[in-house]
Amino acid sequence: MNLITIPPGLETESFVLEADALRHAPEILRKHWGAGPDAWIVADENTWTAAGEKLNAIFEEAGIGRCAPYLFPGRPILHATVEHVDELLAAFPENCVPVAVGGGTVNDLVKRASGVKGVRYCCVPTAPSVDGYTSYGAALNVDGLKKTLPCPAPLAIVADTAVLDSAPPEMFAAGYADLMAKIPAGADWIVVDQLGMEPVRPDVWELVQTPLRDNLSDPADVRRVFMGLAATGYSMQLYRDSRPASGAEHLMSHIWEMENLTFNGDSVSHGFKVSVGTVASTALYEALFSLTEKEARRYAEPGLPRAAREAEIDALLIRGCYGAEAKEIALSKFLEGEKLAERRELIYRNWNALKERTQKQLYPLAELKAMLKAAHCPASPAEIGLESGQYVHGVAAAQLIRKRYTILDLVYELGLSKALLAAL
Repeated sequence: MNLITIPPGLETESFVLEADALRHAPEILRKHWGAGPDAWIVADENTWTAAGEKLNAIFEEAGIGRCAPYLFPGRPILHATVEHVDELLAAFPENCVPVAVGGGTVNDLVKRASGVKGVRYCCVPTAPSVDGYTSYGAALNVDGLKKTLPCPAPLAIVADTAVLDSAPPEMFAAGYADLMAKIPAGADWIVVDQLGMEPVRPDVWELVQTPLRDNLSDPADVRRVFMGLAATGYSMQLYRDSRPASGAEHLMSHIWEMENLTFNGDSVSHGFKVSVGTVASTALYEALFSLTEKEARRYAEPGLPRAAREAEIDALLIRGCYGAEAKEIALSKFLEGEKLAERRELIYRNWNALKERTQKQLYPLAELKAMLKAAHCPASPAEIGLESGQYVHGVAAAQLIRKRYTILDLVYELGLSKALLAAL
């Protein structure tokens, strides 16, 4: 059994990664859960075919007790909503080991339901598509707003490379894009570190960022990309927040998801939305720091009074699909008058350091686009069905839905949002 070394202090205790790893699942269940509880496989119809059916047979042959599997439909594409969590909670058997067999959505649904029940679960990923397999928390749509709800990471992960290799190629591309997003997410963390808002935690930073460029170097290496995604999930376990893995690019993705973005009749994957958000975030950084501090001062628009900002927020949220809390969140971080002036001066004082540190972190925009294209990831809005108006609106609206400070807050507080968004 190929057990991957796990950093100390995590909720996840076992991680098997090898070809035909499914055969080790009974041993893993007995090791962590003993002989008492029955395995409860949760999958969708697609992931049941990919791995669930075989795993169920392996459990039967090994004498593992089994509850009736819970299968979500294979079509339409499953979304991570609290309503689906409620479905699982209603069906949750007594004395069971939940076994999530699927991609990021199935994993998040089982993770949250297990967390609510106070039961640890086992994760069997079927595609190298997201970093959420190993993470703390589940990203779910709650009353229209995408939130990360608290819940423990899986106690054990059984990742069969034969299953991962056979996943649709677009799912692997989505995973590569999600891993690439850690580059601009890291730049966002650098900004708040430099401004004294949220210091970079070295052990968490190194877990993600130190191997990141190596993990991105070969867009055909499934194992390397999957290990990079797993490391990112570990970082969220340690940090108890998604800051190490998620920045402005993920907020843009959440906006387009809440708008039910589709392309050619199908929902656009999380990774592909994040891919376009990664390009947008990088483009904003390049445009911002193409300016000198003096130019930034000269081009800055005056800050809005609160009433005008409220009207601006209302206009951005006019579609009404972003949840009831978005406006409250946006206003909670709104600065005006003396406080805004102080914030701008803080940024100006740190201009050169911000420029130097973020440029060192980011890939140049042209290189980034070339890497995404080589991995068959979208690098332009049109490739995921975004028209220019919806694209620019999504970038602006993304600043409203989290208190987390990103490049979007930086350009807004500098009074440069309109000019830089127009340039996108």
